[in-house]
Amino acid sequence: MNVLSAMLRGDASPITLSGRWDPAALCAEARAEGVGALVADALAGRLDLPPDLTAALRSEAARMAAIDLVQEREIRSLVAALHRAAAGALLMKGAELAYTHYARSDLRPRSDTDILIPHARLDAVRSVLTDLGYEHTGHMDAALVMGQASFVKCRDEAVVHMVDVHFRLANPRVFAGVMSYEELAASARPVPKLCPEARGLSDAHALLLACVHRVAHHFDSDRLVWLYDIHLLSNALDQASWTEFVRLAIDRGVASICLRGLEKTIELLGSSVPSTVLSALEARARQHEEVSASYLRPGSRARQEVHVFATDLRALPTWADRWRLVREHVFPSAAYMRDVYAPSSRAPLSILYARRALRGARKWLARA
Repeated sequence: MNVLSAMLRGDASPITLSGRWDPAALCAEARAEGVGALVADALAGRLDLPPDLTAALRSEAARMAAIDLVQEREIRSLVAALHRAAAGALLMKGAELAYTHYARSDLRPRSDTDILIPHARLDAVRSVLTDLGYEHTGHMDAALVMGQASFVKCRDEAVVHMVDVHFRLANPRVFAGVMSYEELAASARPVPKLCPEARGLSDAHALLLACVHRVAHHFDSDRLVWLYDIHLLSNALDQASWTEFVRLAIDRGVASICLRGLEKTIELLGSSVPSTVLSALEARARQHEEVSASYLRPGSRARQEVHVFATDLRALPTWADRWRLVREHVFPSAAYMRDVYAPSSRAPLSILYARRALRGARKWLARA
């Protein structure tokens, strides 16, 4: 990762050692980190690279450009249809930043398109997606467990496009109230590079979400593409936006998480962050132990999953909600069980629940 981050910073020193690298392995690592096209773009035109590395990088760049062409066509069609349905959809994460902060959209790979909507519009959005040829992928229909619904569009049994429809920013309840749809929509901005109907988050909101996302869903992951999002946003913020960002981070209890994300991008990518911002976040983190900061602690995947469940329980206001959360985890809806565990079977639900419990126990023990 240090070599890749140095390349993204424009540091030429690793290039002189490039003859020691396996081009295929380097490109595979860059792809896994989500920065294959970025690395290819950063090194484009260099004459001091081995020919096989140059060829591998060009191949990766061409692959990403082809994928982006397909995705862009689907996103434009989706955004236009949601606009006609008055869904109030906001683009966020990579789907937005690819068209607002990256030089070209193909430089920001996306496995899916993330949109945020008011929860009340979920059925309307589901109808729009169905009309466009998307199918629900079978995520649990449980509002306390999941803050999103996922859809996929296939053609000739190949996945063409995936969409995650969010009605809250993150699944863990600790982060459920960090920012509401209403406040994000109030300061939303157009995304003209994509299409006239597209809208996304303001810079301050997008940066807060980028810092929260890598921790809430990925437990302080150092994956470079998520850090590069933070890097580009940090370099774009003006003083007013920084002030708003710090206020939100402190008020919403995610100062430690935002501080960690900014420090990581400074370390790996040389991001430009005002010292006053770091000082304010650090002071808050020292003075107040935030519940969300517990997500920064290292641990096994199984331990992390237990931690998410425990903090979700504590975050809910009533015992009725806590019992509902337990029920949603242990006994998902019959439609979900049929769709995921027995789409073509008439086996009793009790057997499906038992099968799910055994499968889950095996996975949990393997992670532990």
